[in-house]
Amino acid sequence: MSTRRSKRSKVEGPKAVELYNGVHMPYLSLGTWKSPKGQVAIAVKEAITAGYRGIDCANDYGNEAEIGQALKELFDAGTVKREELFIQAKLWNSNHRKEHVKADLVATLKDLQVDYVDSFVIHWPQACPSSGKAPAVCANGPGPAPAAEGSMFPLDEQGRYCNDLESHFVETWLAMEELVDEGLCKTIGLSNFNIAQIREILEHAKKHKPAVLQNECHPYLQLKDLLDFCQANKIQLQAYMPLGSYDRPFVKPGDPEVLQDVNIKAIADKHKKSVAQVVLRWHYQRG
Repeated sequence: MSTRRSKRSKVEGPKAVELYNGVHMPYLSLGTWKSPKGQVAIAVKEAITAGYRGIDCANDYGNEAEIGQALKELFDAGTVKREELFIQAKLWNSNHRKEHVKADLVATLKDLQVDYVDSFVIHWPQACPSSGKAPAVCANGPGPAPAAEGSMFPLDEQGRYCNDLESHFVETWLAMEELVDEGLCKTIGLSNFNIAQIREILEHAKKHKPAVLQNECHPYLQLKDLLDFCQANKIQLQAYMPLGSYDRPFVKPGDPEVLQDVNIKAIADKHKKSVAQVVLRWHYQRG
C-alpha cells in the first residue's frame, strides 16, 4: 500500500472543513450506527447518490462488510471515486494494546474493500470489553461471547465483560501514529474522550495530533468547554447524534427531545425551515 498519498482529498469547498493537517472532512456524514444488515447498503447508496461524501463506520456496528460491498458497487458504476469520499472508522475497545491496533484497522479495510480510511479514531478511552490477549475483530463475532472465542465483546467465566487493566490509551495512540505513516489512514482522532484525556494524548503524541474528536453533541448537550478546548488545539469537534438521542436506552416517558423542543420549533416556523434544519445550522455556525 502506498505511503505517498496526497493529504488533500477532493472533498473540498464550502461543504468541507479543513483539518489541521490539510485533509478535508465534509460537514455532513452518514452515520451507520444501528443501521441493520440488509438496509445499510441501501442507505449508503442513496446517501452518496444524493451527494453525501462522508461515511462514518465502526467495526463493532457489525455492518462494515455490507457497507464495503455498497461502496464497491458505487465505485464500479462510476457514481463516485474513492478519493471523493471521506471514510471514518474506529478502533474498538478490545484492541487497545499496541500489538492489536493495526489488526483492527486491517480487518476494517478488508470489510470496507478500500486500502485506506481518511480518519481512524479511538472509539472509547476504556479498554472494556477487552481480554487484551488477542485482536478481536468483527469476523470473530460482533456480539457478547466467551473470551476464548475472540468476540469483540468478550465475557469472563461469570458472564461479565472482560476488562484489560494493563493497557493505556496513550500507548494505543502511539501505535495509531504508525498507521498514518504506513498510509493506512490519513488522520487519527478520538471519540468519547473528555478534556483531561485529550490533554494526556496531546502531551504524549510524537508525530500526529488528534485531528477529530467525535462526541455526542446537540442543543441539549452543547459541550461548550470541550468545543472551546478543541478549537484552541485545532481539533475538529464532530457531533454524533446531532439531532438528539431520542432512542437512548435510558430515556423515560416525558423526557424532552431536541426535535420536539418548542423554542427550536418556533425558530424553524419563523424561518420556514424544519426543526432538523435549524439544529444542523446551529452545529454549523458554532463550528
